[in-house]
Amino acid sequence: MATTIGIPRGLAYYYLYPFMEGFLRHLGLEVVVSPPSDSRTFKDMACCPTDEPCVSVKLFFAHAKYLLDKGVDYLFLPVLSSVEPQNYCCPKLIGAAAMVQNGFNLPPERVLAPEINEREKPGAWRDNFIAVAARLGKSRKAALEALERGLARQQDYYRLVQQEGLTLPEAYRRLVGSPELKRRVFDTQAQFDPEQVIGVMGHPYILYDLVGHNVVERLREYGRVITPEMVNPEDSRPELASIYEGEKMWAYEGRLLSAALYLLRRHLVNKMVLMEAFECGPASIIEAYIEAEAERQGIPFLILTVDEHTGEAGLVTRLEAFVDTAAGHKYGQKIAERAVEAKSAGQGISLTGNLAAAVPGPRPAKIKVGAPSMGWTDVALVTVLQECGVEMVPAPPVTKRTAELGKELAPEFICYPMVTTLGQIREVLEAGADTIIMVGGKGRCRLGWYAQLQELLLRQKGYDFNLTIIDSPVPWRQNWPKFRDAVRPVIGNVSWLKVIGALYLAYQKMRAIDEIESLVRRKRAYEVKRGAADKLGRRFIRRLEGLSSTKEIKKLLKEFHEELAAIEEEDTAPLKIKVVGEIYAVLENFVNHDLERFLASRPGLRVYVRREMSAKGWFDLHVLHKKQAVRHYHRVLAAAQPYLPYAVGGHGQESVGETILAKEEGFDGVIHLLPFTCMPEIVAQNILVPLCEKIDMPFLSLVLSEQTGTAGLETRLEAFLEVLLERRERKERLFGGEAVGLLPGY
Repeated sequence: MATTIGIPRGLAYYYLYPFMEGFLRHLGLEVVVSPPSDSRTFKDMACCPTDEPCVSVKLFFAHAKYLLDKGVDYLFLPVLSSVEPQNYCCPKLIGAAAMVQNGFNLPPERVLAPEINEREKPGAWRDNFIAVAARLGKSRKAALEALERGLARQQDYYRLVQQEGLTLPEAYRRLVGSPELKRRVFDTQAQFDPEQVIGVMGHPYILYDLVGHNVVERLREYGRVITPEMVNPEDSRPELASIYEGEKMWAYEGRLLSAALYLLRRHLVNKMVLMEAFECGPASIIEAYIEAEAERQGIPFLILTVDEHTGEAGLVTRLEAFVDTAAGHKYGQKIAERAVEAKSAGQGISLTGNLAAAVPGPRPAKIKVGAPSMGWTDVALVTVLQECGVEMVPAPPVTKRTAELGKELAPEFICYPMVTTLGQIREVLEAGADTIIMVGGKGRCRLGWYAQLQELLLRQKGYDFNLTIIDSPVPWRQNWPKFRDAVRPVIGNVSWLKVIGALYLAYQKMRAIDEIESLVRRKRAYEVKRGAADKLGRRFIRRLEGLSSTKEIKKLLKEFHEELAAIEEEDTAPLKIKVVGEIYAVLENFVNHDLERFLASRPGLRVYVRREMSAKGWFDLHVLHKKQAVRHYHRVLAAAQPYLPYAVGGHGQESVGETILAKEEGFDGVIHLLPFTCMPEIVAQNILVPLCEKIDMPFLSLVLSEQTGTAGLETRLEAFLEVLLERRERKERLFGGEAVGLLPGY
């Protein structure tokens, strides 16, 4: 009996099924693909450990469940880290295999998950697939032949969609020899207009699944439809050159965006629809570029957001209204003519984020620099600029107004840190800044795209400013020239020796703040007079900001240690909680509702909160490569390895590793902080929920957004503390002794 290999009809299936099928069948294996989604599939989405992922991930879980219920021998879940040399894939494609394996508590031997990572391990994917063949008892020669067969099948697919204009499902049916399906009639009143060409953009796992409500076939009743797979990437890829570092866009999102820009700029469509999943992270970036270009070209544009709760009737009504009100080529042509006229008059909307935007042009003799902050990072930036003689407009603390200013302009499903930093940029611009410094660095998460997206949104709102995007200067040989060219227009003719001195002073302040905060967190758990350590810490950090030498910093720290030691302590054993998650959510007190202080201030209860994450720690690891930071980082990755062996961006992998270490280190519980729609942390969350149940570690995951209410959050935290106390008391009853961590009368 042949070995059965199950391929869930979701995510990677919609990009690489011809290759996967050709490879596996040539090895003599029986390939079992889950059937198209139906009402049962929707019901089975409940097997996804959490409700945070986009619908495509939930569908992937449901399709995997179908295959497991059918008793397949293995699940074939390739890890798509990077399919092109210059970019990554979306974190959900990287983490899908790990999420499914942990979600269903599968033994590793039942999951075949070869990694494709052309950015960091070019060519290694072949060996990974050969290793899979070896696990199945196949020779290297057979594996190499199977790989060639798979690649040939993938090329056959590209020919069908790009040369013959088939949709993905039509091409897949042609490849496997299935009969063509009779086209269903959706609107008996529809009149096909041969001059109407509609671009329908979206991921195929949305467009062609049940959740997509047959949007492509419905629109085919009104005109000719062009989908992303029909556009040859070789033709469309150059369009990304108009976007700063556009070649680093996530691979499949880059193909989608480039196809849309290609069609819009050449007026190959007179209408465009973008269908995206609710909470889709990359879509929140590319939708802004497509919408801006559609407006620039005068082409009607519609965004449809769907999830498992989207009603078909409402979606169809929107489609029909869009077709009716934006009908015909002449309508689009008139708008296009008006757009050209506006552009010639200097009123056009330009697609921003290009190289000119990142490398500043001529500046006034005296510039005023502003930048968003995270926790106390602005202390370091202000120090560097002041030492270099540059006027800095400090970012005000994040407030409700900050979030409102950001939300007014931000895409609907962008992550919370982008919203608040956008709001801070607006605040510093309104306070007189004319130059904005923003971090860059394109990776797996969205952080590297904040700068140019924020510039696009702000310029559309009418703000006039210069933008400087700064990436990490390491590795020095590769990144120093770009870093130097970005920084020089801001700091002027200041010598690099002075700049290095300023950076050193700023680093010492970061180190001092990190030390003060760490000691305050410990003191909170023991101090007799509640709040004394916090008051002392804030006072010393304010003093630290104005210091101008490392000698003064050392003296200040000595004074702080002496005054902190003088604060009387209780003899108690507090509850120990580790905080993990996305760095901005962990460090920015407004975003996490001052969680650390809240936990440490519960009446009658002692709580020690520890977090490994800090701005100084990030700098030690990623810029200075300090031995202690590197050792700890590798220890964390080693802890995460059995559960999430691949980097998914941000701090997703670290969240898993730190949680495992928390169990080993005797912590009572873990709190996980993630911004709404944060892709790396959603992957981590879906692994941590079943994992913490398995290892018996109390775990609370908090999703933060501008809609998060303090009262509701605090209620959840208090309930979590109650759980920890009950567990502590049960242990005390079992092993004897008195409950600890409580104050008299609690």
